[in-house]
Formats: sequence, C-alpha cells, structure tokens
Amino acid sequence: MSVARFYKVGSPYNGVELDEVDYDQSADTMYLAHLDHAPTKLLRYGHVNWQFAGVAFGPTISPPASVSAAAQIGDTDAKNSGAAYFPQPATYAVTAINEATGQESRASPGSTVSNDLTLKKNLNTVSWPAVAGATSYQVYRADNDLSFGYVGTTKVTSFTDRNIGPDLTRGPPQGANPFAAAGDWPSTVAFFEQRLMWARTRNAPNGVFGSKSGQANYENHDTASPLKDNDALSFQIVSSQVNAVNQLVSLSSLLALTSNAIFNVSGGGNDALTPTQIISRRQIGRGSSRLNPLVVDNVVFYRPSTGNAVRALNYSFENDGFKSDDVSIFSPHFFDGFTVKSWAYCQEPNSLVWAVRSDGKLLCFTWEQEQQVWGWTLCETDGQVDSVCSISEDGEDRLYLTVWRVVGGRRRLYIERMASARWETIGDACFVDCGKTYVFDTPAALLPNLDHLEGRTVIALVDGSVIENLTVTGGQVVLPVAGSTVTIGLPYTALIETLPVSFALDGSNIAKRQHVGEIVMRCVNTRGVLAGPNEKNLFELKPRGNEAYGDPNRLLTGDYRIDAAPVAADQSAAVFKMPYPLPATITAIMLDPVVTG
Repeated sequence: MSVARFYKVGSPYNGVELDEVDYDQSADTMYLAHLDHAPTKLLRYGHVNWQFAGVAFGPTISPPASVSAAAQIGDTDAKNSGAAYFPQPATYAVTAINEATGQESRASPGSTVSNDLTLKKNLNTVSWPAVAGATSYQVYRADNDLSFGYVGTTKVTSFTDRNIGPDLTRGPPQGANPFAAAGDWPSTVAFFEQRLMWARTRNAPNGVFGSKSGQANYENHDTASPLKDNDALSFQIVSSQVNAVNQLVSLSSLLALTSNAIFNVSGGGNDALTPTQIISRRQIGRGSSRLNPLVVDNVVFYRPSTGNAVRALNYSFENDGFKSDDVSIFSPHFFDGFTVKSWAYCQEPNSLVWAVRSDGKLLCFTWEQEQQVWGWTLCETDGQVDSVCSISEDGEDRLYLTVWRVVGGRRRLYIERMASARWETIGDACFVDCGKTYVFDTPAALLPNLDHLEGRTVIALVDGSVIENLTVTGGQVVLPVAGSTVTIGLPYTALIETLPVSFALDGSNIAKRQHVGEIVMRCVNTRGVLAGPNEKNLFELKPRGNEAYGDPNRLLTGDYRIDAAPVAADQSAAVFKMPYPLPATITAIMLDPVVTG
C-alpha cells in the first residue's frame, strides 16, 4: 500500500533520544517519558491533527478565587457578663467539585473569622464566587490554626456553619507536582488500576509515582491530609542494590522490572494499591533492560539487563509468585553477540513475536502457550531492519517496519508493511521482499512505479504463475505475459532442516551409515516445495494433478511422499526449500531412514 504524502508534526525529542522514550496510551492521548525531558503527551484530534503538549499536573477544575467568612453573633452570654462567651478563630477553605469527572479542586485561599459557635444564636456564613464547571462545593474548617476538616457540601455559593464538628479524617487536596524540575523527570510510564504510574528519575532511579485514581485524574498528583485511598501515591523499590525501575508492567499486579531484579507490587491480597497499602516483593534476580517488554496473554517477554537472551516472565502457582524462563535457550546462535533492539507482537492470525536484532536482522518467534509450541526463526531480508510495530487492521495484526536498503547506490530508509497472512486465491498471496501488488481490470504487462527496486533482479507472481529473473529498469518492469493480479519484489528462500532422527536399532542408529529413504510431508495449501536429504539433492513435490491446461498448479493439502535421493551419511535428516513466492505450510515431517551399517 502506497501513500501520497506523510503527515509530520514537530517533536520535542531528537532522533538519538527516541530509543529511550517510554510511552503508554489511553484512547487518543499517549503519555511520553524521557529522562531529559519533562513529561509530555501526544494528542490526536484527527487524522491530520496531532499535537505534542507538556503535562500540567493538577486538577483541571479551579478552586474558588476567594472566600469570605462573616460571623453572626447573636449571643455573647450578656446575662452572665459574658462568662460563657469564648470566641475562637476559625479558618474556612472551599474546593470545587465536578461530579461528572469526580475531580475536586485544590483548596481556595482561607478566610478567618472569630466567633463562639457553641452558643446557639451564633453562626458563621461563608461565601465565594462561582467556579466554571463546578456542580458542587465542599467546605473545610480549621479551628485555632489546626488541620482542616470537612464540614459540608453545597450546590450553591454560600454555606452556613452552626457549629458543625469538622471531620479531620477528610482534609482538602494539597497541590503536588513530583516532576517540577530537571532531575525529577521520569523515564518510565504505564497505566495501572486507573492510575498513571511514572518511575525512574535521576534523583530517584528506584522511585515510583502514581496519580490519583480515576480517568480524569491521570495528571493529578495531589494528596490530602490524612491520605485518602484515591490519593496520589509514591514509593521506592528498596533492596540490597539500587534498582533503577527500567519498566513498569500492568498485570493483575504491578510488575517493576528493575536493572537488578523483578518486583511484584500490590496492595496485598486482592486489595487495590493505595497510598497507605503498598507491598513490594522481590521475585526474580534477573533484571530487565530498557527495551519495552511485550505482554502476551499473561506472559511478559523481556530482555535482561545483562546477557543476550530473551526471557519469559509468568506466574507460577507452585511458587505462588513469578518465575522467569529463557525462551532463547534452544536458539543461542541467533543471540550470541547480538541484542534485541525493537520488537512487536502480532496476535492474529499466527501469534508471532517479531524482533529486530542489533545487526539489523529480523527474528520471528512463534508462541502458542496453550500448545507449548515455541521457536525462533531468522528472516534474512535484503536490507537492515531498524524498528517494528504492530497495528491491528481488519481483524489481523499487521507488522510495520522501518528498513534501510541500498537502491541506486544510495542508502534509503523505507516504511514497509508485512503482507497479509490471509488470502483467498494463490494469486492474492504475497511472498516477496519489498514487494508491490497490482490489480488490473484488463490484463497488463507493464508494471510502473518500481523506483524503490531500481536496478534490482526481482521475481513476480502473475495470476498464480511464477516469473523469475526480471530486472527493474527506469522504475518499471515489462512482463513476458500480461496478468490481472501481479505481485513483484525481491526473491527470498525459505529453508527448513530437521534435527537428525534418533531411534533404537541394535543399540542406536547414531553414527551408522544410513540414508533418509522416504519422506512424508503433511502440507496445508502448499506448492513448489523442494525436499531431500541435503541442499544438493532436492526434488520438487509433484506439482500437478488433473489441472486444466494453462491453469496454475493446484495447492496441496494432505500427506505427500517424496523418495529422497540415496545419499548415505552418518545421520538422517530432511531439508525443505522454498525458493519461489508461493505459499507453503508444513505441519508434520516423517522420515523412514534406511540403516546400512
């Protein structure tokens, strides 16, 4: 799919800083964190209207600009010469409430009045100007310069106090911004239990900071005195070492992936996290790097802070905690000397993790947890992959890639999209690299707009038939035959080699002279596969049956037998090769080795 133009918007980050930008998203707002920048958000107002903005921490509703308190003194106990009249100062503050969002403003400026409210005829009247967006107001009183306590709620802009006892367990919110200056800017961000969580500042690398709870309070870190359950919270990951919080992951609890260990943070039991109920427990001693982890179902994939492996983190009922497994242990040669620098998960239709290696190679990890099926594949493309991301489109997760390619002697960066894994006819399938698909109402042979492949030797699938060794000249290709549906691009070869077969035969067949004999391949919608005992001795699976003359070869589904070339070796293994842009799905491979010595 091509585009007519790019939409661009200025960013506060330099290109070299992008790898260190952490992010999490809520609807059309994406929150961004970087150690050298104040917290930022990217706002989407439309397809061509995106804006970066700083985060202004605090409630969006303002407090009353002023408060006026007046004493009405109807009784001074004059009949007893004022013996029972003992006036005391009382300070009043008011907050504005928006009931639709659940937000409460910070407290207004205080107003102090002196009265003796213990006498029945005495009262204090408090008034204030209206606040835009406020649906009600809460009034707080502090006696004798003590703490403020809640005394009442009103929907109008005045309140009468006839000696209401202040509830000192409910104080007004107090303004707070833990990220006000450089050194306090966070570099990790995640959503958890209706809070926006930030972590890892220069001054507190092991610090975690959570907003007030509720969607309208993601940017509000205010607290009351004493603390309320929905107030903002903060804590530090404390252990024997300084544990910089590299990532936060939201599961049934909050996982803090630090530089030295993994910690499980919860409110205890099934309770929610609150400012007064925070339990942090060390789970695993293998820390995490700064690469964003991938959450697949209830499993977290992460790159350790040391070493080149990829690990899976999941809950273990046996341990009543989290455990970590090395999921790259069967393919160490793919990771020796390399690290993963970008990755993405495509859930549908094949449950794949695509990972970009530090040398620009693309790895693919098949993950089917319920079937206990997993394994890595190296995808060698014509170019160097720089980054990947997954976007859901039409019920399928499509992989987007940025790829450096050399075209016309120049190194160019391309934004590419992996072809759909779903197709109805073989002519709709796309198994080429850096390819393009044409659909003509009338069959055509001229394929224009191929400047991105200038001078390259390409391969084409024309209405299901393969045409090889085409060269792009002047940004176009002329096919030897016209076609209605044409996919053209750089060819690549898929290669499978089974592990050697081992079985008991008068001891074992290992290291004895043998040859593969018969190969049975179980296929689904497959065509053009070559098979044999090694790459030098391959034969194509019988391509045609009863197709009409001129029609492309049919796709094969079922079990098919290939008599392998009689090549003797000290082990039996099978090699499968697909050099054409054709579909091939192999679900089982069975060998019948012949042992001769």
